[in-house]
Amino acid sequence: MKQPIPTNAIGQPDLVALFKKENVQWETIGIRKDRTINSTKGLSVYAGDFGVAERKHLINRGLIGYSHSSYLKIQNLGLSACVDLLLSPEKAFELPINDYYLDIIDNPDEVKGDVARGAVWVNATEVNQSGARWVSLKSWMLKQFTQQSTSIHWRMVLFYNNLLVSSIQNAGISKNAFYYVDKLFKLSLGNFKELIYQITIDPSMLIYLNGNQNNKYAPDENYARELQELFTVGKGPNSKYTEKDVAEMARLLTGWQFDWEKTKTTEGPALVTNNLAMHDTGDKQFSEFYGNRKISGSSNPDRADGELREAIDMICATDEMPKYICRRIYSFFVNPSIDASTEELIITPLAKIFKDSKFEILPVLRTLLMSEHFFDSLHIKSMIKSPLDFVVGILKEFDLPLLDNSNKPYPMGSDAIYYNFKRLNGIQNAMISLGMNIGDPPSVSGWPAYYQAPAFDLFWINSDTIIKRAQFTDAIFNWGQGVYYNSTTKTGAQVRANLASYASQFQNPENLELLIDQLIERHIGQTISTENRQQIINQIMQGNTNLSYWSAIWNAYATNPSAENAALIQNRLAKGLSLIYQLGESQLY
Repeated sequence: MKQPIPTNAIGQPDLVALFKKENVQWETIGIRKDRTINSTKGLSVYAGDFGVAERKHLINRGLIGYSHSSYLKIQNLGLSACVDLLLSPEKAFELPINDYYLDIIDNPDEVKGDVARGAVWVNATEVNQSGARWVSLKSWMLKQFTQQSTSIHWRMVLFYNNLLVSSIQNAGISKNAFYYVDKLFKLSLGNFKELIYQITIDPSMLIYLNGNQNNKYAPDENYARELQELFTVGKGPNSKYTEKDVAEMARLLTGWQFDWEKTKTTEGPALVTNNLAMHDTGDKQFSEFYGNRKISGSSNPDRADGELREAIDMICATDEMPKYICRRIYSFFVNPSIDASTEELIITPLAKIFKDSKFEILPVLRTLLMSEHFFDSLHIKSMIKSPLDFVVGILKEFDLPLLDNSNKPYPMGSDAIYYNFKRLNGIQNAMISLGMNIGDPPSVSGWPAYYQAPAFDLFWINSDTIIKRAQFTDAIFNWGQGVYYNSTTKTGAQVRANLASYASQFQNPENLELLIDQLIERHIGQTISTENRQQIINQIMQGNTNLSYWSAIWNAYATNPSAENAALIQNRLAKGLSLIYQLGESQLY
């Protein structure tokens, strides 16, 4: 009997359990168990060839999901101009709206208590909670990732969602979940100290890590521990804070609250204040790790804010805090494993830059992304794509319109916003099955692939998820990825790539040999074996060895792009692209 797939509380497969179940033998997959690559290059500005491979490497790591359109925007830029563009703030976004209205049509109480169809809900009351807004918010996030400009902005939101973990589904109130994401967006390219302050008193975080009930009569150490262990100084050998530091930090953080019922029943975001009746006004004494700092308590209403600011200053004054954050940035953008050489050549000088800039994040990112170390060939195509990078890259590259059972685009009409919401929701659900539910890491530590040694990104792939990745791309290219609606509305919708139209953008698509080379370059970005290349051609030709047959059917389509001629191109290219996405090289970035 087939064993069930291990899952965590919010539906993602438990990738750690699946990985352990596979009993991977490191030697057989050609990877050192310590994951080191022994690069000797440092932070000097890269002065080598800045060609196609290097530009693709930069946007692969700096954006969420690679697309050719992103590459075209930087193909004629030098390194400095590319990094300037990448570090530019993202354009302002449109707020999430009620695009889920047909999903709650069977529940009169939810419909009655909701905002109007198409209206912004992020400041609305939320007396009747259905969960529909949480689903809408996740689809909205996927939309932002897909529509991102050539900016690192949304990738930094993902970085901080994985580092300063809160949960959309466990935020209690959907507007709290939105404002957590909004806070990450507004501060992710700014000052880290300010971000830590704002996240500490963020309503969704106060719920997620019990801050809302942290009071002087029963101090709760949950956030106080994670603030140090996961968010700022880590738990490495030089992170020598003590249990008493955790207890003192919990005392310092007592009293930060928001009114749950008032937030649900009042327009606008939650108002967070420090309830002095619940705040421990005594002095807080910290250990030698924090310079034996004593933070004075007070009954002054303004002092609670001052205590928190002083505590953040204290944490940031340690040597370990800037090193820990720089390690997390390095692991996320360059290589998950940090050896002694990398610590000396990269982490220590980056930490000094971070500290000298008063904890602004952009100088760190700029130095790292322009470094000779970042462009070391050892790092190019060296990491496994996350489910988000994998899926968003495909969504950006192929657009993936919503189709009916006859493969015709859905007539959008007045319900266009609902159909687009469901289109993105269907893709989001597919991504969850691959092991990544955006906005909801599986634990307060984040996704294990970003932090847990020695496997790191190897966690993304196992015998279950690799099959599901292939099933996703097979569906996208062949029969369509199913999108299911509320029973009172539409059923049987699908998203499917229009491959005839897609192939038309390539140079001389009637020449199959040339077309295959262009597809390999775009979707894999590196040379593959002669055998695999020939297999792709064989899949497209389906037993016909005369390549002129392809030229004939393409020219017929170009002359008359009828549904029948388009279907001939679709069916053959689908076989070839499915095989491309089953090659191991396509899973790397």
